[in-house]
Amino acid sequence: MSSSGPIASEAATWALAVRARLVSRSAWVVAVWVGTALYAVLLSAESIVDHHGFRTGFDTAIYDQLLWLMAHGNEPFSTVVNRPMLADHFQPSLVLLTPLYWLGLDVPGILAVQSIGLALTAPALFALARSCGASAALASIPAFLWLVCPWVASVNLFEFRPTAFAPVLLVLSVLAARERRDVLLAVTTIFALSLKEDVSLTYVVLGLLIAYQGRRRAGAILVVGSTAWFLASSWIIQSLGGSYDAFGQRYAGDRGESVADAAVWSLQHPVQTLGDVGSQSLLALVLVFLSSGGLALLAPSWMLLAAPTVVYNALSAYSPQHDLGNHYHLFTLTGLFVAVAVGVVRLPSLGRQGRLVVTAGATVAVGIALLGGVRVHSYDGVDLTVDSELTQRALDRIPDDASVAAVLPLLSHLSQREEIYTLPEPFISLDWGSSLSAAELAERAAGVRYVAYIEGQQARTFYTGDIGRRRAVPDVRPLLEREGFVVIETAGPLEILERR
Repeated sequence: MSSSGPIASEAATWALAVRARLVSRSAWVVAVWVGTALYAVLLSAESIVDHHGFRTGFDTAIYDQLLWLMAHGNEPFSTVVNRPMLADHFQPSLVLLTPLYWLGLDVPGILAVQSIGLALTAPALFALARSCGASAALASIPAFLWLVCPWVASVNLFEFRPTAFAPVLLVLSVLAARERRDVLLAVTTIFALSLKEDVSLTYVVLGLLIAYQGRRRAGAILVVGSTAWFLASSWIIQSLGGSYDAFGQRYAGDRGESVADAAVWSLQHPVQTLGDVGSQSLLALVLVFLSSGGLALLAPSWMLLAAPTVVYNALSAYSPQHDLGNHYHLFTLTGLFVAVAVGVVRLPSLGRQGRLVVTAGATVAVGIALLGGVRVHSYDGVDLTVDSELTQRALDRIPDDASVAAVLPLLSHLSQREEIYTLPEPFISLDWGSSLSAAELAERAAGVRYVAYIEGQQARTFYTGDIGRRRAVPDVRPLLEREGFVVIETAGPLEILERR
């Protein structure tokens, strides 16, 4: 009698058992990656649709023009804000996105990679939780909470910003630090710091946490390196223009002329400062915390990663820094989710009451995801409605190589040129840290041939909110008429004017 039958049967049984075990172990991994892919696809599509519907503007225009200029071998000087690339924010890694423009992907391309970058934070959180000893099921919790968090989506839909790639890099840096993978830590740190100057502050805290956990040499190197990067990048920004002074005045409001002045004022007026923080930032902080299900409390020391952003935003007089519809809360969110990923391993050890509290927190997080998601995905962020087809047809009247000035909602649709200005500039100067002198600005104004104008949509002032120093900027339309501009095309509220 042949023995091949029993052997084959045993082999088949063993293969099925192995397959079942692999499927069981990888099911959560697959689910996280499927969720990541869905997020990337859906948010990419939504962002691109928003752009084509004229719901992007200022920020996207800045980076679109800079990337277009670099892709064509030109000096990266942003005429949208009238200063060199590194004088706005210190973001040298922006150059890495230039190949997207060589391929002709342009704004849709950078909006898509932004969505992908934010989406990839989920599997990074999963990997971090696994490295801390969490089961696959538990490790998926921070990943899924990140993907459904409405405040992640609000960053995704708030135009384009290179800092959208910082969360995944920060999570990988924490993972590398915990696993003593110093090369990965160095690489992710350098790339993260090159996204914006203030990312350094978060990495200073990361260095302190690494030192506290016993790796004093590695932690000290990270603290010193991040501090040096912050000081050097700040000096570079300041040396290239006046944007740092403008940012400081915006931050301080009526409490001084700089961040330092605002800090001194806050120390001198602690009661009023606490009142301002409570009325301006407390609700946003609570919502961000609850969106993590409160699970960040399982690793409280890692919540300190959020501290620099929390403090900086809370003490600012610039109202958008308190608004969850903008991008300023991104590092607060990332720090809290790192704490969730590190602490989720503790869930099985909690008692019955602890598990009830966690269940309640998760329920609240789901509720916030649903209600906040409806608000975020239905809010277009603009107070203007235009017919996209008619508006684009009118903008097509402007030659590709012409010097143009445009209102905020149209900037990102005209920004692929050497000169695109934010009305009322260059005709009326805005006090926002331009590196151009008054004479240089006047010379550029004389060279502007076309204007895309919509009443009420020009940049009124660089300072917004209740900060006590708002300066009225006159509407530029009468000045344009005196300069010889005439209307050559209209589309709803849009007027295309040409200098004659």
